[in-house]
Amino acid sequence: MTLVELLVAMVVMSIGVAALVAGFSSGVFAINRARLTSTAGTLADQQMEIYRQAAFTALPVGLQTPTTPSGPDGHTYWMQVDGAWTCAVGTYSAGPPATCSGTPTSRPLKLLTITVRDGSATAKLLFTENATFDSSTG
Repeated sequence: MTLVELLVAMVVMSIGVAALVAGFSSGVFAINRARLTSTAGTLADQQMEIYRQAAFTALPVGLQTPTTPSGPDGHTYWMQVDGAWTCAVGTYSAGPPATCSGTPTSRPLKLLTITVRDGSATAKLLFTENATFDSSTG
């Protein structure tokens, strides 16, 4: 009778240990995903701050050539900037001159989108950041 009880106790304990190991491994994967996403967000923020300090005329329009910056973790990321003309109200017309239709009237704006992926153009999307720039702010 004691041998059967010992066998049952060992089976129950092995199931518990297996559950703990599975929990730890999923935690490691979650932390790794969070590290990549956090670093990608930091890289996108740094690039957007560079654009915020630039003159309005220096902001890019169109899809820019992708870069592959390395994060402080040594991992390589894929980052691309896309600049587009838009309007706060109405629709954008390239002109000349460039105008926005709609009521109330508004000035054309530049919308910059920074996309960061895990190492290549086809890899997992980690972070996207958008910002709108107005010519009146410099």
